[in-house]
Amino acid sequence: MAISPLRSASAPVFRMPVQAAAPSRPQCGGVEGLASGPMGMKRRTPGVEVLRQDGFDVGSSKNAELGKLLQDTLSALNSIVQLVAQAVPGGAQALQGVSGAQGAPGGKSGSGSPPFSDSSFTPADSARPPVALNGNTGVVGPGASQQTSSTGGSKLGGNLPPALEKFRGAIESASAKTGMPAEMLAAQIWQESRGNLEAVSTNGGNGLTDTGLMQVNPNTYGELQAKHPELQGKNLSDPETNILAGAFYMKDMKEQFGSDELALRAYNSGPNGVDKSNPDAIPAGTGDATYVQKVKSFMNTLATGQGTLPA
Repeated sequence: MAISPLRSASAPVFRMPVQAAAPSRPQCGGVEGLASGPMGMKRRTPGVEVLRQDGFDVGSSKNAELGKLLQDTLSALNSIVQLVAQAVPGGAQALQGVSGAQGAPGGKSGSGSPPFSDSSFTPADSARPPVALNGNTGVVGPGASQQTSSTGGSKLGGNLPPALEKFRGAIESASAKTGMPAEMLAAQIWQESRGNLEAVSTNGGNGLTDTGLMQVNPNTYGELQAKHPELQGKNLSDPETNILAGAFYMKDMKEQFGSDELALRAYNSGPNGVDKSNPDAIPAGTGDATYVQKVKSFMNTLATGQGTLPA
């Protein structure tokens, strides 16, 4: 912003007849005037010269000083905006989004995978409670997602990735029927199949094909049908049946070994591959030594909305 110097404007001075001028009465014209001084002498009142001395006559040095002043002022205002954004809930995220949209090509902000993408699962922002993903669930805050029902089951919170969301009802139903935590069953499904109903794998113990969301072995399923009549006449290709079969097996293993951790080890390594003193041990050499910890980690992520699930 340029300020025009006042040097180019000459201030008019009105000359009054001597006989009409009162010696003690000031006369003025423009920005300068006349006033009586000592001994009747005339003197000029402060005008353009004083303004020039105060910096209104902007030269190169004054212009540089003014530019620096404006720059420092803008920097201070920016710092204030940053402080306000951090103090207001959600303000920092909104400010970051605006900054990213301005600085990134195509209006994209930040990097990494978008929330609930196919490559990874990113839970709701920790600054806000998880939002329900369908009309049957309410807003559930961290630490409150596990709601034990009268039958000992639990309800899922709002942190399910899309691949598991469509099985929410089946997971909660199996949890209610078996008493196994719904978050644990959902975490097992993520570990076993990533929510892929068509997933198959070869069982290292008997060479048969484990199928479905919970990767249930056909031999094991036959034993479960004999013990739990509700499974009879049903096929493992049905998602509700597959989830319920896995939940019944977890229930049976917990009753046999006494804890969720040992039941998880039995699920992965078989009942003959459990060390009761250490759920992470694989004495029979079958299974994944990290299986129990993985499921527990996924379970915590689903329950709290903190962290991410691997692809």
